[in-house]
Amino acid sequence: MDTDTVLPVIDISNPTAETGQKLYEAASTLGFVFIEGSEFTSDEINDMFALSKEFFSQPFDEKQKYAISEANRGYSCLNREVLDATEKRGDPKEAFNFGQFKDDKAIQPLPPTFSRFEQDLAEFSKKCHATCHKLLDLLAVALKIDPAQGGAEWFSSRHDLKQVSGSILRFLYYPAVRNGDNENEIRAGAHTDYGSMTLLFQRAGEEGLEVLSPITNEWIAIPALQAKDSKSCPPIVVNIADQLSFWSANVLKSAVHRVKFPLHQVRSGLDRYSMAYFCHPADDTLLEPVPSPIIQSLEGAKNGDEVLTAGEHLTRRLAAAYSWKQ
Repeated sequence: MDTDTVLPVIDISNPTAETGQKLYEAASTLGFVFIEGSEFTSDEINDMFALSKEFFSQPFDEKQKYAISEANRGYSCLNREVLDATEKRGDPKEAFNFGQFKDDKAIQPLPPTFSRFEQDLAEFSKKCHATCHKLLDLLAVALKIDPAQGGAEWFSSRHDLKQVSGSILRFLYYPAVRNGDNENEIRAGAHTDYGSMTLLFQRAGEEGLEVLSPITNEWIAIPALQAKDSKSCPPIVVNIADQLSFWSANVLKSAVHRVKFPLHQVRSGLDRYSMAYFCHPADDTLLEPVPSPIIQSLEGAKNGDEVLTAGEHLTRRLAAAYSWKQ
């Protein structure tokens, strides 16, 4: 496996306190890390990417029948989403957002491409959420949250999959740069993610993710790593998002990132497909101070005077990214 990356690669197959400490160190510095040893297989990932490619290859009018709603579910067309408010137009990418699944059934209308594999999508989404639970538990241990107040499950208990939340599985498609296109065009504007944490699945040879270093203020290119063997899922990018950063009084870092094709990607003529799982707490969860002695010991550690619910926090962020009147 190619490990030529500035991000650490952490194996979570047999997690220990040391695993949690490594995750905490990454989460409290750049806020990005690779994980391997997940329960995903290469076949699962390839099947999901195949579904994604089949959907995005359809005519615009067919996809637009499932246009994204204020509930943040459905199809987002080219230039629809504006992640960087300083940009004059939206991002040149397409996306499809799956909301929560209930009893393996989507709570939104699905196009035929997806409805035929509804249970597979539900299982994939469920496995993403379980992976986030595992990571949240490791962070809670590293933060030394008192067992009497929830201990290792302090975060994960507030991410109950049975409760209504903003958690989203998103398929993404970035068309290749064509002749005459701007080779330096930003494909997804500079932004931070909205929830607790994000899992990003990438395909080898289809790169473009960049993270803004809080130290040098320069963009760091994040590669798409190869799997360690033919059966395993390639290492997954994990990043801390705004709600977990807000919750932890910014001890855990939500880093600015974007998508910009590297020159070799531009010249290859390849499209970029990726999949992201945005993990959110239940909507009614109060983003109150985390009972961690590590956080409480830091001078000035405070998440503001206002205590928001996770749902309120998300609503504010979505309002800035979309204009629902368009």
